[in-house]
Amino acid sequence: MTEQNSSTSKIIEIRPKVVFQAVENRYQAQNTEFTVNIPSSAIGGLTLLESAILVSFIKLISPAAIFEFGTYMGATTLLFARNSSDSTEIITIDIDPNTTATQEDISEADYLNDGNANDEHLRDIFAKHGAIYINRAERHLREKVTQLYQDSTTIDPQQQNFLKRFQLIFIDGGHDLETVRCDTENALNMAADDAIIVWHDFRSQIHDDVTRFLDGFSQTHEIVHVAHTMLAFMLIGSTREILN
Repeated sequence: MTEQNSSTSKIIEIRPKVVFQAVENRYQAQNTEFTVNIPSSAIGGLTLLESAILVSFIKLISPAAIFEFGTYMGATTLLFARNSSDSTEIITIDIDPNTTATQEDISEADYLNDGNANDEHLRDIFAKHGAIYINRAERHLREKVTQLYQDSTTIDPQQQNFLKRFQLIFIDGGHDLETVRCDTENALNMAADDAIIVWHDFRSQIHDDVTRFLDGFSQTHEIVHVAHTMLAFMLIGSTREILN
């Protein structure tokens, strides 16, 4: 994968209603609902609008398998589990919380303004509490989820039987340039022929490496940003038609 350092972005921006209209068109004879937890007061989670967009993608493509880079507290993992079919397989990856050293001296001012400090703070929360949303979920939802404790940059898609396996991939792990690049490269290999790859923290005020990477990546791939969110996505194969 080439260096992503372009100052010119070709990212397309759409309004959230474009995604919601696609869902309305697909389910014209019924109400379309979704279940979500009240957003956590802790940093690092999704907004309600972002949650609605992700669930809309699930409704539009009915994924057989979902992969998530970055489990954190498991709120998004549980969102996927609650709003997908009973047979949907969900695999989520994060570093082993038992091997993560906490950094007690990170100030609020630092983790709210510095991307590296923010990631350290999120790792601290994960190390102390684990994926609490998954742990507290109903048994039938927990059984849909496989948690991997592994550095995502060490994934071997072929060896781990991940090649072309997932119809929805969500990238929200490490936010530094190298990790985003590596997770994206793996996601491209892991995506099914018809799939959606979604990135979080695009145009984040602190994780600017995600934006930097995607701005460069958009030179060779069609990337779409959903306005009023930090979600950007790429449609692969027949999913390119879902918003038409």
